[in-house]
Amino acid sequence: MAEVKRIFVPVDFSKASVAALQYAVYIANRTNSTIDLVHVALRDKLAGKSNSPAEYKQKLKKLEVKLTELKNKSGAAFRIEEEVITTSESVAEFIEGYGAATHTELACIGTSGAASKKSTTKLGTHTEKLVKTADFPVLTCREVKEPLQFKNLLLPIDLTKYTSIKVERIIRFAKAFESTIHLVAVSEFLEEFISSKEELEKKMDEAAEFIRKNGLKCTTEMIRHDTVSNSVLMYAEEIDADLLVVMGHEENRITQLLFGSRINKVITHSKIPVLSFRFSED
Repeated sequence: MAEVKRIFVPVDFSKASVAALQYAVYIANRTNSTIDLVHVALRDKLAGKSNSPAEYKQKLKKLEVKLTELKNKSGAAFRIEEEVITTSESVAEFIEGYGAATHTELACIGTSGAASKKSTTKLGTHTEKLVKTADFPVLTCREVKEPLQFKNLLLPIDLTKYTSIKVERIIRFAKAFESTIHLVAVSEFLEEFISSKEELEKKMDEAAEFIRKNGLKCTTEMIRHDTVSNSVLMYAEEIDADLLVVMGHEENRITQLLFGSRINKVITHSKIPVLSFRFSED
């Protein structure tokens, strides 16, 4: 993960998106970053609720006032540039395009969790698509875990080529917060027919050695014969993790068929924030 200097926070004024802003402020204060605070208003929907151009402008003005109030309550107004933007794109498409156009290094987005209903306007229902397609890291959260800190980072390890990339990027992030990195390797029963437990342990030990050589504290844990998503989430609670880090690469068809989308399950069910990287992210 590149040095964070610009953070993008799209908000819909939900509790989750306000929590995302709190995490963005925490990160910005530690990394001396600026924050782009944006409310995305769907043009057709806003116009449909307005009986005249004057009423349309009035509704837009109310959104601008509401966004400014959120900025002023954040405790870091001097870092924040706020803007209400109308668009005819889907919320997910807009966020992805805006982040790319502004060269954002991190997006913080509130997610509604597993029980949420699909919506064209609510940010929380679009996080699954964004994690898969955005070219920048995405931090998703449902609420703020108190105390707000990144003391313990949880990093699941697997045998893919992405593991070493994930470790390198999280080291850069962890140094800014003086974090301890907890590695967990999960081996499902069916998966052990494809690869060995020993390979996974070796990969985890190599990652731990690399992390410690970079001056950070690191622990390791091996969990066998349980689902990856369930094991990761339970272990996060056990160690009181503050942030879960995943690599949002595409899983192959066999893995998807046998185990489903592990990343999506972790993001939608996690009680703590999840930081997702894509392989193509610089």
